Amino acid sequence: MRRALLLTMIFATAAAYAGDAPGPGKPARPNPDSNGDGVVTREEASAYPRLTADFDSADANKDGQLDAAELNAHRERMRSEMRARADERWKAADTDGDGKLSLAEAQASMPRMAEGFNTFDADRDGFVSRDEMHNFRMKKKKRPD
Repeated sequence: MRRALLLTMIFATAAAYAGDAPGPGKPARPNPDSNGDGVVTREEASAYPRLTADFDSADANKDGQLDAAELNAHRERMRSEMRARADERWKAADTDGDGKLSLAEAQASMPRMAEGFNTFDADRDGFVSRDEMHNFRMKKKKRPD
């Protein structure tokens, strides 16, 4: 009996942490596979504008549907593109090339950052570094809303 209870608890815990199961305070990732058959058709993708626009390039084997590997590759490509755009914006804003932004640099090209500049400037040195921005985002992710 104890063994059965222990195994049940282990499997229940594993199921809670498996795949993309959201944790406390973490929103569930949108699932375009609305019918749960393991693939996303063009029709299912139509509810997701970005996926619709990229459907043909994401469909690596050109079978008219996206499997888990194709969806994961698409997500990773989107993340890489977003990181690259963020890096470009940062470099463009960092006019003196010192790797950090002053309030004046933020006001000139990143007005939203400038509005909350003191919040981002964790060490209060008058500059926001990439590390400070990263740490701010990570704290915000961990904080339950």
